[in-house]
Amino acid sequence: MRSSAQQLPRDSRPPASKQSRPAGARTSGPRRPVQLELFRSRPVQPISSLPALQPADPGAQRFHLLRRLNRLTGGRVRSLELTDNRRTILSVQSGRKENRAPLVLRIHHSFTQAPEEVLQAVATFVESKRGSDRAREALGVIREHFSAHRTTARSRRLVLRPEGTVLDLREVFADLNQRYFAGRLAVDISWGKDIAGIAHRCRRSGTSVLQLGSYSYEDFLIRIHRLLDDPNVPRYVVEAVVYHEMLHADMPPEVRGGRRLFHTPEFRRRERLFRSLWRAERWIAENLPALLRARRATKPQRRR
Repeated sequence: MRSSAQQLPRDSRPPASKQSRPAGARTSGPRRPVQLELFRSRPVQPISSLPALQPADPGAQRFHLLRRLNRLTGGRVRSLELTDNRRTILSVQSGRKENRAPLVLRIHHSFTQAPEEVLQAVATFVESKRGSDRAREALGVIREHFSAHRTTARSRRLVLRPEGTVLDLREVFADLNQRYFAGRLAVDISWGKDIAGIAHRCRRSGTSVLQLGSYSYEDFLIRIHRLLDDPNVPRYVVEAVVYHEMLHADMPPEVRGGRRLFHTPEFRRRERLFRSLWRAERWIAENLPALLRARRATKPQRRR
């Protein structure tokens, strides 16, 4: 079975105007499901124009949305599944490589109440050629709609644990925020074992990888691996990891050729402004094997 894929940019563009369905020639090579991941975009005002019909029953909502999308795609949507996925807004599969193959969609439930122009953007996106201007414009409208419904779309509450045994990350964050960011950053920070979101600071030793920190564009949250909450870890090492993630919060990724670039030359230039960067990098490189052993020791043993 073959499917179609698109590289998805992060940044939003002005909403696309209503147009007729594109011919949308697709590539004939091997393709994968299209997945639209969520990244932080600029603040968006909530969309007030919702469709008149808002069925309460999930089954009725799904059927109603399926009918609306089929009207916009000429009946191409074979099946539709509503999700509460917090990281993938839209997933598209095409069973065959020809242009008008049936589509299988998985889409966030917030789109059951989307206005007509948003669903037109969904139809345009799934039928447009990979990386085309039409696909990118439609992507901007899709992201705007989801951003406007971000607060109601979350299905769980985040549990923050910034206070550690050695360091309180709130104090570290506040100090760095004043020294390097003029106090303008407003994101959360927490210790955690399992680093979720976009892991930007990964260390590799042989086949083992340790993610010391991450920044989630969806939750506006910095996570720092709890292994660094240790009296043997210098404070400047923790600061270096936190500062790296704060830069990601302050510098959204650039999009070039359909790819998201996180560590741009400007990012690296600003990273070098941290006064203990090279000392921290050297300490991490020298102590990574010990950190990896400590991580393995904290993992629960599997029963045989």
